[in-house]
Amino acid sequence: MTALRVCFLVLLAAVAYAPLRASEVIDPAAVDPAWRELFDALARQGAVRASFIERRWFSVRKEPVVLRGELRHDRERGLSLRYTAPEEQLMIVDAQGIVLRDARGRSRTLKSDPRAPQVDALLLHVLRFDLAALHAAFEIRGLRTDAGWQLEFTPRTEALARSAGRMLVQGEGEAVRRLEFQRGPKQRVEVGIESAETGATFSDEELRRYFR
Repeated sequence: MTALRVCFLVLLAAVAYAPLRASEVIDPAAVDPAWRELFDALARQGAVRASFIERRWFSVRKEPVVLRGELRHDRERGLSLRYTAPEEQLMIVDAQGIVLRDARGRSRTLKSDPRAPQVDALLLHVLRFDLAALHAAFEIRGLRTDAGWQLEFTPRTEALARSAGRMLVQGEGEAVRRLEFQRGPKQRVEVGIESAETGATFSDEELRRYFR
């Protein structure tokens, strides 16, 4: 198993941690209109181009591993993460699964276990803010704060909990600012969105280089 594959599994796999305080369950059948408006607004943003900084904490290290890169998301083509530091790497998550590309452009497809929940597809539902699809797989809790809002996604099944775990998304207004994936008190991944362009249009060159 490659180091990049391990990092991706760390990003997606999490164990239970304390739920949001004073949060409310978000159910499509009886949701606060304000929450529905937020999901609808985020879903309407279209394609996204952003820069990000990712910090990975591991139990064997005192300081996090810091990575920087560019994020591109398109509802049809999926998610593309181009890591620019400390080294060039590209990860694509789409309806076909996961593909990795190195700095020389060589690609390798990662095969999913057909017996396991399709975590990559569920991650795309999170990025699309598809409330109905997310509610089918996760219990969704939301919390409003003075600084903005946060959403917690807790898997409904044990199998999904083992493969996906809980995910936390924080934002301000209609902007997503931070995502967190936890694997334990000393092992977690935080992704901070430093700048983002919504409603982006990708050039033919971007589509060729960063998607498939």
